Amino acid sequence: MNDRRLWAVMAVVSSLVIWLAGAAVTKFSLERMAYYTPIAVVVVGATVGLVLLWVKVVSGLSRQPPRRAERRPRGVRSSPCRHRE
Repeated sequence: MNDRRLWAVMAVVSSLVIWLAGAAVTKFSLERMAYYTPIAVVVVGATVGLVLLWVKVVSGLSRQPPRRAERRPRGVRSSPCRHRE
């Protein structure tokens, strides 16, 4: 199966699922829900995107060990200053 065909099938199936599930949950008629389906698709997509983003952030934080601040003697800068002589 082509990659484009697979994406098209997934888009159609997900739109139908959102349409039918939205009609069942909101008790709207199928005709009325057909008007709201594009908005519902955008909302569901944005929600899934935010969830995936936060899962990636949290999993990235849990993999890295906590960074410890280096102790420097007093009067020492973090980036040495270079003077012309």
